[in-house]
Amino acid sequence: MKKYLLSLAIVLAFGVSFASRVDGVHLTGVIEDSTCAASKTQMSPATSRVACVKKCIKNGASAVLVVGDKVYKISNQKAVLKFAGQDVAVDGVVTGDSIEVTKITAEKA
Repeated sequence: MKKYLLSLAIVLAFGVSFASRVDGVHLTGVIEDSTCAASKTQMSPATSRVACVKKCIKNGASAVLVVGDKVYKISNQKAVLKFAGQDVAVDGVVTGDSIEVTKITAEKA
């Protein structure tokens, strides 16, 4: 019986150590579209960024959060659509390369 409990404890410890979920992060970045965020070159001038991002999302691209060189997929798209193309502060839960947004506010550029 002790062997089974020890084995279970080891398995649980490894499972916890390999989990990539980070609760309660606060990030500052830009809500971009997945097409432009994947490109290394800027697709539109900064002055028309909002219109460009909204158009790309309307045409099927996903909204993503860009923080420096890191691009996070957004699991709850509807929460961020009105912030398309804007600088934002985001609170959420990160799992791997995705974030579930719990709070979002516009930042002054």
